[in-house]
Amino acid sequence: MPTNPAILSGLQPSPHRPAVAIRQAGDRQLLVEYGPMKADLHLNFRVQALWQILKDSPIDGVVDSAPGFRSLLITFDPARTSRSRVIAEIAAREQSAPDIIHLTLPSREVVLPIAFDDSRTREAVSRYRTDTRDDAPNVSGGDNIDYIVRYNGFDDREEFISTFLATTWWNGLMGYFPGLPSLFSMDPRTQLTVPKYNPARMWTPEGAVALGGPCVVMYPMEAPGSYQLFGRSIPMRATFDSPRAGESAEERNLLRVGDRVRFRRVTEEELFELRLEVFENRYRYDIVDSEFAVSEYAADVKRHRGEIETVARRRADAAALVEVP
Repeated sequence: MPTNPAILSGLQPSPHRPAVAIRQAGDRQLLVEYGPMKADLHLNFRVQALWQILKDSPIDGVVDSAPGFRSLLITFDPARTSRSRVIAEIAAREQSAPDIIHLTLPSREVVLPIAFDDSRTREAVSRYRTDTRDDAPNVSGGDNIDYIVRYNGFDDREEFISTFLATTWWNGLMGYFPGLPSLFSMDPRTQLTVPKYNPARMWTPEGAVALGGPCVVMYPMEAPGSYQLFGRSIPMRATFDSPRAGESAEERNLLRVGDRVRFRRVTEEELFELRLEVFENRYRYDIVDSEFAVSEYAADVKRHRGEIETVARRRADAAALVEVP
């Protein structure tokens, strides 16, 4: 039995499965948490596998489930089911899922345009310097790109940009505010990281693309923010028509949990034209329905382990020489 009173139940780890802790999370909620507290995509794959199983084989009385990076929040109706029954059903469904090496997840392939160092993200940095903090090391050049370059040990901006464009980004979760995707590199050799603003910005333009920690986000609306800005893309809504009957919030969002995203470089002028097409419902999104075999990712990580460790050391050495905001 779990010794932590907040942990109601759990499953022990095995060679191809992380430990699972089922935690108290409110009168009507349970939090299913996987593995240690680190940014390991294998943990996110397990979260998404359980989430998919719950959609395909619902638990009676469970009214909602929301995936995080390494956890799944389950909401149930106490009038229809008991907490103990939900815990037992969750454990049974988790054990019914394939081991990580046999796991296949639904995953769309999405290609999005991006304009780097655009005028709107520069405006956000300028406002921050004027209204909040002009001595922050991440805004000293009027943008955040040079700070990202220094912190990750790149020779110049183009090396950062080419690394970013060469990477496929996994959408691990949607959250913090509606429609905000959190993307993680699927090639650890191209893993980027950077500390966040301190304090946060009061304004970020809609469509901004930014990096904080190991995570790239795309702002679906104007909002405060603390991630380092480096470009802008198209709006994060699937359509600007009136909502259709029965259409879910997930269907209204451009990106979905489990999408694999790649970016193509455009000029700011080209981006303006593409954004106009989106607002006029003329833009054709580059999206392909597909599946993702987790074994391919695991094999790549294993094959490139030495190079991954070398890159991580180089990134850490560069970061140690850079002032944190």
